[in-house]
Amino acid sequence: MTLRLPILILATVAAGTLQHADAFVKPTPPMSSRLGRSVSSSLHSKTNDIGDEIGSTSQPDCRQRRSFLSVTATAASLFPLRASASTTSSKKINLSSEDLKQIILSDIVDKSFLVTADITRDVYDESATFTDEIDVYTMDKWIKGTKSLFIPSGSRVSLVGDVDVSPSEVSFRFDEDLMFNIPFKPVCSLTGKVVLTRDENTGLITSYREYWDQSVNEALKTAKFGKKA
Repeated sequence: MTLRLPILILATVAAGTLQHADAFVKPTPPMSSRLGRSVSSSLHSKTNDIGDEIGSTSQPDCRQRRSFLSVTATAASLFPLRASASTTSSKKINLSSEDLKQIILSDIVDKSFLVTADITRDVYDESATFTDEIDVYTMDKWIKGTKSLFIPSGSRVSLVGDVDVSPSEVSFRFDEDLMFNIPFKPVCSLTGKVVLTRDENTGLITSYREYWDQSVNEALKTAKFGKKA
């Protein structure tokens, strides 16, 4: 049975289950993202903000994204994860475009890294940043947050078209269903594009940038309970 998930229901679920939400705490004033952050104000205030957005179509889309994504992410159970090894000696420097393409293809198709965070770390610079439409994270925080926020067994990630690789960047389009690790396990559908910027000297990936095709409200309309992707 498919049920639509209004913003207020999602906010109520998040407010009632908030715990262990420190995976995305940053030393600077926090902002929200697809991967989430800890709520900096009271949950009551956050829920009211979301309610205000439903009643007013004049609110900026950016604010809608912040409210939806922060509430969703802070409801996830963020358990401690073992830090990934980060040795510069193992980095794959100056790979050819074809070699890098095969690695990224495997990460997308075989590992579904957009929901598992199982990236081939050797092709990323350790200072690489991971950015969605709202916020920026370090690689370790992105990995930890992604593994905590999504349920891979209930999610689906599909590559749309091919992976394009040049000396300066890698880009590809995706189509995905995301099962969130919160009560009732809602699944939202998204399409978009990822651009990975490469360092001109090493060829390593220095940034991950994700672009959505949908607004938050459009993504919410796809949400459903009790059904795997």
